[in-house]
Amino acid sequence: MSPRRSRRRGPSLAQRRNSLGHAVSALDGVAPSAVIARTRQQLADIDDRRALSAEHTVVGLFGATGSGKSSLLNALVGAELSRAAVRRPTTSRPLAAVLGELGSGPLLDWLGVEDRHVLEAGALHSTSRDSSSRDSSSRDSEDAPGLVLLDLPDLDSVQVRHQEIARTLAGKVDVLIWVTDPQKYADAVLHRDFVRQYAGHDAVTLVILNQIDRLHEAERSAVLDSLTAITRTDGLTTAPVLATSASTGEGVEDLRSRLLEIARRKEASAARHHADLDLAAQRLREAADPAGLPERSDPHAIDQLVEDLAVAARVDPVAEAVGASYRHRATGRVGWPALRWIRRLRADPLVRLGLDRRRGDSAVQRTSLPQPDAATAARSSGGVRRFADAVSDGGSDPWRAALRDRAQQHEDALPDALDQAVAGTDLRGRATSWWWPVLDVLQWIAMLAWVLGLAWLVLNAVLGFFGLPPTPMPLLEGLGVPVPLPTALIVLGLAAGLLLTLAGGALIALTATRHRRRARRLLAARVREVAQDHVVDGVDHLLERATSARRDLSRAAGEAPRSTV
Repeated sequence: MSPRRSRRRGPSLAQRRNSLGHAVSALDGVAPSAVIARTRQQLADIDDRRALSAEHTVVGLFGATGSGKSSLLNALVGAELSRAAVRRPTTSRPLAAVLGELGSGPLLDWLGVEDRHVLEAGALHSTSRDSSSRDSSSRDSEDAPGLVLLDLPDLDSVQVRHQEIARTLAGKVDVLIWVTDPQKYADAVLHRDFVRQYAGHDAVTLVILNQIDRLHEAERSAVLDSLTAITRTDGLTTAPVLATSASTGEGVEDLRSRLLEIARRKEASAARHHADLDLAAQRLREAADPAGLPERSDPHAIDQLVEDLAVAARVDPVAEAVGASYRHRATGRVGWPALRWIRRLRADPLVRLGLDRRRGDSAVQRTSLPQPDAATAARSSGGVRRFADAVSDGGSDPWRAALRDRAQQHEDALPDALDQAVAGTDLRGRATSWWWPVLDVLQWIAMLAWVLGLAWLVLNAVLGFFGLPPTPMPLLEGLGVPVPLPTALIVLGLAAGLLLTLAGGALIALTATRHRRRARRLLAARVREVAQDHVVDGVDHLLERATSARRDLSRAAGEAPRSTV
């Protein structure tokens, strides 16, 4: 396949890299730590490579034992630079063949390659098979100094260190060449552990079926088709699959020309980084996709959380105590004076709860509310979990778990916070009403009337008992029957007292209900503040991170590079 160039649209490489960095920060603590660490290492490698030589294109030859990587490198450069032998593994450490000396030292130091061979520009033309190809190769080599070919340790080496070297450099080179042979082209180690890990890197990948001379002409097409199918299954949908023979030279010149053209364009490094960013963004999405989450907590879910915490804070019992406290104090002012003493047998409900504060006293204190029972405590913890589940509904499992953990982060502090919120609420426990003194005066006037009438009748009865003349007793006319004034005072006083008591009781009940409702609103508002501080704010902060991660991942996963090798 001849090299093609296409213009990449969308965010620039720098923009994509920065967006992925922001996404990693937002996903830290949500995505698995191994994925975060791997992505950060990938970003560090991109930064390091971009800071090094832009004039060099690093091509890595990767393959299993016996695939002929070393022989293929020697065939490409036309010299015995890398040892190829029966003994395996034949390559124990990386070897570099550098076309032209352009200051490749820092780059090879970063790659950790110590064995280096510098070839003069134009040296590769000497391996051409005929004059026409020799002229073309010469022009390519002269136009493309800076090509670095790496012969790497075997991917399936029995030496773990060798495998680690190959794995590390697979993440750093600009162009990946997977070299296999007719016997091991379907090797699981090559495809599962390496090729598949770089799915989507078609723009910087070549797949080579080496030692093609070992196959009969009739078998070659079938084996190449099989390798191509496996490669497509691995996720490389457009990467070229080529056949070569290091011993006969078949396909070597085509491969050499492709590599020189890649080096001359000097786009491989950027294309590799674009592919790396695509893969990293995809990997992060698979690990902890932030899609499906809202930008902020649902108000309905917050309302439900407040209701659950209000139950745990005993808001309704406290509000009832506020109403009962008002009735207790109002009865002492407007009730029937003869029975007012009875209220002294019972304590003020707010006093019993430790909530009897003077207006304006804002000191935070503890209440005397009893410890919540198991059902009440469960309502609080269950409410927090239900809130987290409602907010995270539709999100991926890692985000749902993270949001639940964040919601429950301060769960142990909720009981004290709720108690202090109740204690710190101005419930107006000393509030009075303007009509208290009015009814109070009227009650005493009514009581004075019937007491006066009763005393009058008692006095006349005592005087009569001792044979003394009684006091004058006026009669009230106009009632159909003349009624003595003392009797009228008793009846009117008792009737007025009863009516005032009934009217006062109705006013007390209405006003107590208003105080109870007001207290519940105030307490619910304080509970909402506690819910906001201890639960909602933390969840909203994490949802903001999810929104940021979603935006940054979308930018980091911009249009993949279309150029191919």
